[in-house]
Amino acid sequence: MENSEVNRLTQLLNDAKEVIKHQNIELTGLLETKSQELEEILGNIDQIIWYIDAKTLSIQYVNSAIDAIFGFTKEDFLADPTLWQQRIHPDDRLLVKSFFETLIPGASQEIRFRIHRVNGEICWLNSRIYHNVKLDLFVGITSDITESKLQSEEIAFLAYYDPLTMLANRSKLKLQLHSRLDHSPLVSFALIYLDLDNFKNINDTMGHDIGDQILIEVARRLREVSDQQHLLSRFGGDEFIILLNDSDPIRISAFCAQLNQIFKAPFTINEVPFFLSSSFGISVYPEDARNCEDLIKHADTAMHEAKKNGKNQFVYYHSSMQRAIHNFLHVESLIRDGLKHDFFELYFQPLVNAQSMTLQGFEALMRLPHPTHGFISPDTFISVAEKNGDIIHIGQIVIKQACDFIDMLRSHFCEPFYIAINVSAKQLHQINFAHELLDYIKTRKIDPCYLKIELTESAVMDNIEIASRQLHILKEGGVEISLDDFGTGYSSFAYLAQLPISTLKIDKSFIDTVGEIDSHSHIVKAISNLAHVLEMSVTAEGVETEKQFNFLVENHIDTLQGYFLSKPIKKEEILHNITTLTPFFLPEKALAYTI
Repeated sequence: MENSEVNRLTQLLNDAKEVIKHQNIELTGLLETKSQELEEILGNIDQIIWYIDAKTLSIQYVNSAIDAIFGFTKEDFLADPTLWQQRIHPDDRLLVKSFFETLIPGASQEIRFRIHRVNGEICWLNSRIYHNVKLDLFVGITSDITESKLQSEEIAFLAYYDPLTMLANRSKLKLQLHSRLDHSPLVSFALIYLDLDNFKNINDTMGHDIGDQILIEVARRLREVSDQQHLLSRFGGDEFIILLNDSDPIRISAFCAQLNQIFKAPFTINEVPFFLSSSFGISVYPEDARNCEDLIKHADTAMHEAKKNGKNQFVYYHSSMQRAIHNFLHVESLIRDGLKHDFFELYFQPLVNAQSMTLQGFEALMRLPHPTHGFISPDTFISVAEKNGDIIHIGQIVIKQACDFIDMLRSHFCEPFYIAINVSAKQLHQINFAHELLDYIKTRKIDPCYLKIELTESAVMDNIEIASRQLHILKEGGVEISLDDFGTGYSSFAYLAQLPISTLKIDKSFIDTVGEIDSHSHIVKAISNLAHVLEMSVTAEGVETEKQFNFLVENHIDTLQGYFLSKPIKKEEILHNITTLTPFFLPEKALAYTI
């Protein structure tokens, strides 16, 4: 080959090298530019992008997002490729090691673990990691999930714990009970249902903030007397349930005695002492019930029995309590039927002047003749209505029907007889009861003197301040007041002179034995004398025999009432007897009674 040809080819080769050199420089510059752009993009991502050697787990690349999450710079991690492993929480290192060892080549999977930031704070990470077999790398994308993890933990906590007292809630309690019944069905245990006595009064008078602080303190004291084997739960309001790993009556009673002790010291809130007690109901598995719901229900039933027995005590569940509840619910349904369909009806029992044997008035007595269940005794439905609050509605019916009866009488006579109506403690303690009653009889155009209110000692003494205020309003409005069942309730002699009472009504239990040996005759005489000294009249109820009748007349009792004179009868029969002068009370003197 000629030299000229060689020179030409050499020149071409040099030119080609130069072109390749320039292209390489341009390509390198382009790659660097693209790399910077990619790094810029990856640097703006909140998630950590990284890859590590599949064999050594040393870090090969990481973006700058790692700075904010770990508190170290990415240069720190590249300078020390194992730094990221050192920051893993000690309790999670075995988990992470096992994860990388078992990650299938070519597969990707997620893992959650904790790390320590540079300032010592714990951070939760979620990583999706891909095992790249060709490059022999683990490639990952990692996010900081600390906030969402805490939120989910808070949600989980709220699902099973009470945020006020930090005790388990009813969901946690039921979950624990179901777990016990499923996994340890042969192991007996007990539930204690605890309810604070009269706590509602504190909430109503002092406010819920004070009430909440007391509940927090109750929870603290419960923890003090409980151990880790007891599950303490706030079941709702001021009700707590304690799950005991024990069913021995001696140990349960000893623990309840400890519970009683935590209420001995006052609960001091804002330097104000509050004195509380608590009532406990106890149910035992499996004797009392074999499922979660019944165990709780029976403990609740026993707790209400403790309250009924005077509060501040503990009571074990007994099956008879459940029967009592069933009876209560049955009677309650009959009351609701009566209210809905107007079954309630007043009967009237004559009140007779003991000396002249003239008719003075009538006591209105509510009856419930149910069309399918027959005559429901007042002794049965009144107590239920008192407990469930229906007595308020029944009392309104009494007032209306009593006023209807007065209207009926005065349509036939210029001066109708007075009607005595019974008023319950719940009615009396309604703040506007007296004013509303006076307003009602005013709208009915009834003279207040034709209405007399009968109250038991317990109704008056249950809250003497409210009762006194209401009675004075009624008295000033022209309504007479009679104190019923006198002598069977509180020792209220000190209040007799202060309250506007016009009549003392001696309870039937004292009348039953008058005239007999070891009788209550002296008590009847004493009550009569006391009443007359205080310028009150005296009524004896439950007069059933001639001997009782004679004794009461001889001892200057003013008014008599009872089956010996007349049973309670319907208003139609009363109207017929009065208009036809047919006697409807029995002593012969009554044949000459005047209207």
